[in-house]
Amino acid sequence: MIKKGISLVVLATIFTVCLPIQETNANTTGANLKALETTLTLDEAKIIVANYATNTSLSVDEAEKQLTAELESKIKEDRSEQMNQTHTTRGASSGKYKLSKSKYVGDVFYTPSSTLGIPHGHNGIYVKKDRIVESIPKTGVRNIAYNGRNVEKNTVMQDVKVSQKKCTAAANWANSQVGEKYSKNFATNRKTGKYGAKNCSKLVWSAYILKADIDIDKDKGAGVYPKDIRDSNYTHTYKTIK
Repeated sequence: MIKKGISLVVLATIFTVCLPIQETNANTTGANLKALETTLTLDEAKIIVANYATNTSLSVDEAEKQLTAELESKIKEDRSEQMNQTHTTRGASSGKYKLSKSKYVGDVFYTPSSTLGIPHGHNGIYVKKDRIVESIPKTGVRNIAYNGRNVEKNTVMQDVKVSQKKCTAAANWANSQVGEKYSKNFATNRKTGKYGAKNCSKLVWSAYILKADIDIDKDKGAGVYPKDIRDSNYTHTYKTIK
């Protein structure tokens, strides 16, 4: 009986040691990020987490926790604001209101919006007083007339606290990106290249950091989200659309 008991213990130990623990962890990488940023595929989320872990010398688990904590914070803030509005946002191109002409070239705008139930907001930049450049999922980076953009209630128009020469340079750079594809990666868009595919906030942020030498991301986290630009110390609201 003793020998039989020992044999069972040994077998149980071998079975436990042989369980694919690392493989199980690898298979769940990115799942938490994808659950929050539902436009991403699981493979895309895994790549984002893995690259961020490599670039920051964090473990994969630590990297994902950091990214999801920031995103959860943004979603919580956005949903809190949404509850105080009298409408439900439907997407980056939705809304019953229109933008106005800007005061200056290089001005930016923020409109509340949500995609697949995830509130995130949307930014664009005025490349002329009557033309905007923005990045949207359907077309990527595009240039359209200011009144071709539908926006939501409480959209804000803002100037940027830097010289007009630098604002114009930022606007011209943004315009040079027309035709680039859209990127779904908000979580680490501060850490990725400034050229190529980009989302709305990455476009505006890149324009100002490259051509005006200012960082208009309020909290300097791994991702620059639309509200980070709206709430930056460098941006000043001169009109709220209601």
